[in-house]
Amino acid sequence: MPLRSDPGARHRKGRIARRLYQPKTAILLYSGLDLSMVRLMLCREHPMTYDARASLAEIVTVSDMVEAFTDEDQCRRLMEAMVWPRGRICPACGFRESIALTGRDQGRKARPGLYQCSSGECRSQFTVTTRTPLHSTKLPLRVWLTGLWLILQSDKGISSVRLAEAIGVSQPTAWRMGHALRLLVTREQTVAGTVEIDDLYIGGSPRKDPDRPRLGRGRKGQPRTTKTPALTIVQRPESLDDGTQAGAAGARVVDDLSEREAFRVLSEHVDPSAHLISDEWKSFVSAGQAFAAHDTVRHSGREYARGPIHTNSVEGFNDRVRRTVAGVFHHISPQLADLYFNEIGFRWSQRVVTGQVTRRTRKGREVIKPSWARINPALQLPAVFRSAVGRQLRRTKRGGIHVHCAVAVFG
Repeated sequence: MPLRSDPGARHRKGRIARRLYQPKTAILLYSGLDLSMVRLMLCREHPMTYDARASLAEIVTVSDMVEAFTDEDQCRRLMEAMVWPRGRICPACGFRESIALTGRDQGRKARPGLYQCSSGECRSQFTVTTRTPLHSTKLPLRVWLTGLWLILQSDKGISSVRLAEAIGVSQPTAWRMGHALRLLVTREQTVAGTVEIDDLYIGGSPRKDPDRPRLGRGRKGQPRTTKTPALTIVQRPESLDDGTQAGAAGARVVDDLSEREAFRVLSEHVDPSAHLISDEWKSFVSAGQAFAAHDTVRHSGREYARGPIHTNSVEGFNDRVRRTVAGVFHHISPQLADLYFNEIGFRWSQRVVTGQVTRRTRKGREVIKPSWARINPALQLPAVFRSAVGRQLRRTKRGGIHVHCAVAVFG
């Protein structure tokens, strides 16, 4: 949409400067004979001119966090730098040029941090939280950043009851904040390289009831159970050099451990060029034929490692899931289990190799193992907000949540 000029033109430094009004906005734009200056003001400053990473690196202790997340304007600039690392993007159409509407601090009615898309076909107004899990939030951004930092700072997470007590909100609000983080760290990219897979059951054992008969045997002679099965996937790091980040990890709830379900999950989350490693379960053996390579270890024959062929990493991830559920959340529903798996998998990947250590096995044999260190929780925030746009949570009438959009649109 073209700009309209004010008839009251005036001379400035020997050049004619016209007052230009952007239609449907409250900002005055000045331009010379060409529109290059207008375009510069439309783009405004690049969000990454605010050194977010340097500010986050200074947050180490709780007192540092409280000091960093006190000012609301600073928290908004920090959020904009993390959500839009390559410049502002309209969440409605993806246009990369927008203008800032004048806020209340200058006598206008627009709230701080409100922008308008410069596309003539869109003209949508948005903020840094529009069409993200923080959409239409009534909480200040400093409360959100404080809550997310506390969740990431804990080694296995924090329950909604304890989070509500720490930041001064209700338990349902803290519960939704936790699920917002779990939706933010969801990744749709497939993993490649060496990938270990295994099965996992979540849920407790049924209560003993003398009037209820035993469950007996189920599919293919396996014990019948009321627990929920899941398929776990762990990507090995590319190397064990210092500074190498851990591979991706995650799990997905499945109806059963059949070949159909195993192939469905693996085809969605594992690249066909990957090298699969699993145990001798028949569903894994059959589904592994669709990938570049597939090796197995025979647990039934007490074979747990054959050189680099083992499933120790994915079994360690399974143990972390069990300890997190038992020690922090106590119970997770099968309907929301995938979101909890996203959080646990994100924590698994936020580690780096710091060196090699010598350990001794149960049989007295010395082996060399990599030592890991966790990434600073504040420095994990840019990875959390990397794909925020396009993911939304909606409350249901019964007080639950509904994932409105699970795939990021723009990034």
